[in-house]
Amino acid sequence: MLSLETRLGRAVFRNPVFGASGCTGHGYELAGYTDLSRFGAVSLKTFTPAPRAGNPPERIAEVPAGVLNSIGLQNPGKDAFFAQTMPRVLAALERDQIVVSVGGDTIEDYVALCRETEARFGGRIAALELNAACPNVSHGAGFYSRDPQAARELVQAVREAVVLPVFLKFNTNFPNYLEVAAAVEAAGADALYTTNTPLGMKIDLHRRRPALGNGRGPICGPAIRPIGVLRTWELYEAVRLPIIASGGIRTWEDAVEYLLAGACAVGVGSAQFVQPDAASDILSGLERYAAAEGLECLTPLVGAAHP
Repeated sequence: MLSLETRLGRAVFRNPVFGASGCTGHGYELAGYTDLSRFGAVSLKTFTPAPRAGNPPERIAEVPAGVLNSIGLQNPGKDAFFAQTMPRVLAALERDQIVVSVGGDTIEDYVALCRETEARFGGRIAALELNAACPNVSHGAGFYSRDPQAARELVQAVREAVVLPVFLKFNTNFPNYLEVAAAVEAAGADALYTTNTPLGMKIDLHRRRPALGNGRGPICGPAIRPIGVLRTWELYEAVRLPIIASGGIRTWEDAVEYLLAGACAVGVGSAQFVQPDAASDILSGLERYAAAEGLECLTPLVGAAHP
């Protein structure tokens, strides 16, 4: 009998198909379009200590084989998140599916939010995600993706402050991303959550201006999948941490390719913009593939393409 159970450090999930932070909202928004129980986990949209208005519009622009986005961590802040958002999350998702994503400017921001999240909801969520990846803000977040020492100090501080499993979501666009990954592993993170979204730009021909209000923004969608697969391959060879990989996953074949490159789980993001039940569809494909291959679990696939 096939088991899809997926272990990421100290956290255990029902399957390896995750809804990526931001693109999946808080999960409950998709309840009318897909079976939420099919998500292995949902990384909730990142929240920060104070409300953030985000970047100026326009924030989304279609490009060949993907989209540009420039949201800028828009969120209502911690008070509204705890009081208004989390009750709806807890009503829609099971404990083992909920990964709370935290953002901030300083290590103290992250530590304080993680402590309060654990104090309020520790027994009802699976893990914490430290968003150190967002390239659409001018402070905090992405800074920790390019500085190994800063990333190590961030993870260490949070690990010392909470009991919950801790994932670091980081951006692999910087040339030293393998050094950052090694520092995160040494600091005791339970897993790495990768984003592989290089910056791009689209020009509006009629306005003769950039299509995005922020000018530039990361590219999401199938166009970046080969980049994500390579980053996953190199991370698998560099560290022993479990990898949650994302970037252009739209089909079960895409997910298997990432598993073979070294991912233990995959994050489905922009595919949900055009197919809200994409994660469930991908999971069904994985189940059929595993059955056809005579697999009892997906673990033998992880890193199997490596020599």
